[in-house]
Amino acid sequence: AEPAPTLSGPERPARRERVPVHTDPRSGRPCNGRIQTYHLGHEFVTDVLELRFEGPLGEKSDRSLWLSLLYALLEGASEALGIPREDLNGTLYPYRGSPSPALVLFDDVPGGAALVQRILESPVPVFRAAWRRVARCECGEDTSCYQCLRNYYNQFCHEDLRRSMAREFLAQLLENAGRRSF
Repeated sequence: AEPAPTLSGPERPARRERVPVHTDPRSGRPCNGRIQTYHLGHEFVTDVLELRFEGPLGEKSDRSLWLSLLYALLEGASEALGIPREDLNGTLYPYRGSPSPALVLFDDVPGGAALVQRILESPVPVFRAAWRRVARCECGEDTSCYQCLRNYYNQFCHEDLRRSMAREFLAQLLENAGRRSF
């Protein structure tokens, strides 16, 4: 008698793993479905601009200041350069050994649309528009509103946004910008 052929490589059927019985916490009954793993993350390639501040402006470590400044700049860029606000976003990036985080602005468009490039080419009009936005608003000094800094996308930090902090920082930045070129 000939031995039974053996399968190897990709033709070999997958071995069934024994899955422990799981009980549904809502019903108390055993689950009999299959467990499958899904990967939901993806790469988002886009254009990025990192802003870091040095000297007296960069020595401040208040998270409220940096969040307020970030959203003031995003709103200012939208106004000054005609960039749709939903196409531009940002985050804070902490650096070890630095009291202040970097402000990372990015095109919220897959592949990028060179929007942050436009900010890099014309930063002073963006800073001025951001300052005007927080200077002219009539909400409380130590808060913010949907006319100056708040929007649907930054709900997670509404309580941290302070209009006066962004206004004062931008005023100092613009004063320094008058003394030197960018």
